[in-house]
Amino acid sequence: MRLTHLQRALQAASFLLVASLSAQTAPQQSDVYQSQTTLHSNTRLVIVDVVATDNKGQAVSGLNAEDFSVLENGMPQKISSFSFQHPGETQPASVSPLPPNVVTNAPLFHSGALDVILFDSVNGAFTSQSYARDQLIKFFSSARLDHPVALYALESRLRLLQDFTTNAEALRAALEKYKPVAQAAITESFGSRESAFDTKGNYHTSEHNIETTVNQLNVLARILGSYPGRKNLIWLSESFPLDLYPDEVIPSNGFSVKPDNPSAFGVMLNTNKLLDFAGMVKKAADSLMSAQVAVYPVDAAGVGRDDHMASQNTADDLASRTGGIAFHNSNDLAGSMRSGIDDGSTYYTLTYYPDNLKWDGRFRMIQLKTEKPGVNLRYRVGYYATDPAKRSKEEADQVTEDFSRSLEFGSPAATAIRFQAGVNPVSTQTNGKLVVNFAVDPHTLLFQRSADGMEHASISCTVWAYGKDKQKPIMSRGDTSKADLKPEVYAQVMRQYYPCKQELDLKAGSYTLRIGVLDRNSNLFGVTSANVTVP
Repeated sequence: MRLTHLQRALQAASFLLVASLSAQTAPQQSDVYQSQTTLHSNTRLVIVDVVATDNKGQAVSGLNAEDFSVLENGMPQKISSFSFQHPGETQPASVSPLPPNVVTNAPLFHSGALDVILFDSVNGAFTSQSYARDQLIKFFSSARLDHPVALYALESRLRLLQDFTTNAEALRAALEKYKPVAQAAITESFGSRESAFDTKGNYHTSEHNIETTVNQLNVLARILGSYPGRKNLIWLSESFPLDLYPDEVIPSNGFSVKPDNPSAFGVMLNTNKLLDFAGMVKKAADSLMSAQVAVYPVDAAGVGRDDHMASQNTADDLASRTGGIAFHNSNDLAGSMRSGIDDGSTYYTLTYYPDNLKWDGRFRMIQLKTEKPGVNLRYRVGYYATDPAKRSKEEADQVTEDFSRSLEFGSPAATAIRFQAGVNPVSTQTNGKLVVNFAVDPHTLLFQRSADGMEHASISCTVWAYGKDKQKPIMSRGDTSKADLKPEVYAQVMRQYYPCKQELDLKAGSYTLRIGVLDRNSNLFGVTSANVTVP
């Protein structure tokens, strides 16, 4: 986009109130939020969320950065930032009323922690899934939610039942409408006895379902990565057949980390056989760690399973290595979910830049210590030392698919790139077309400065229109604008917003628009929805 075009666009987009834009899309000034952009630069900032509890399991407050020491593979590291998050910090975002026909993807809440409940209808017996659904409904019928909660179902693909909200009634209503998809019955046969999968109760799953689970966990991690801060994943399932973190890279003593052994990744089965999903599992684990996701497995089978130990052990490992807690041997699933949400609501966030700049892709152990007596710490065990440049290239290759997935009907809002969009009704002024004007918060964009002082951006603004068929859009419009901004124009944009627009020639009818902005410099994006009627 040339300079003159950008200046015209800034004037043409005056339908939006600049004050309203600033109030609703200004990024949160916290270390957690700012780290999201830093992760996409050529340095690697490591973020570690820490739950500190006393010997009674109660959260410990009042700790300072000086109370912690951080080691990576046994070597001390310098803490670069420190913050404390607690339940009282969640509050509705302070926003001004939007003008007519204007939508935004700005979060409705300022919250240090988000909770995601994943209802697993892929792994486990249908009877356990039905019981788990009843327990979830019971939980939402009386729950008081201090933090935003989103509800997903794990099917052949990830399904959003309710986006983030503190309205427990809305979550309960969404769950009551949901009917778990019945899986094909897994019955024991002569062939199954020869299979690596025991169908009698340890896992109640199949090779196909495990592959689905790994893929969709990776998708969920990428979705949650667009939100700042800690995410607590309450995974409600009868079966946890995969271990995301192999023992080969987690030695029992010392910090002499062994080279990655691909065969150590995969699915641990009660027949002691291993189905190797090495690459897929490692990718999912890395995505969850990068997205600051702590996993809280809740065993949907409850009490009464005498052959359920292997799955429970895997759940324990999955929780402990991500900084969460596993809940099993209890029929009070609602109580377990409450405990998981409460546990992840109070935590400290530490960040550091690794002294070791050899990006060899290997797993690096993180260890936190405190001299405070009687304080127990829970946090993720480490990260993969992926070259930041290689990581950026991999994200660039993946981002188009992720962005397209987010534009699908029923997908959740994405908030990494924040914007407002004005949907102008069809009129003679718009030449009979539906016009969508974007006003993108420039503070969420990554501008790259060249030697001549110019600021460069590469932004894609896209609209997908869905009619009666919600499976595929009937029309899509999108293009990428490249801005080379002189200092004075860059300063003007930073005071206002980055503009772009799309035009759609739609027939008369009612439509749902999925509206998105992709920053191709940072590989981050934002998405929201709007309903419109064309006369």
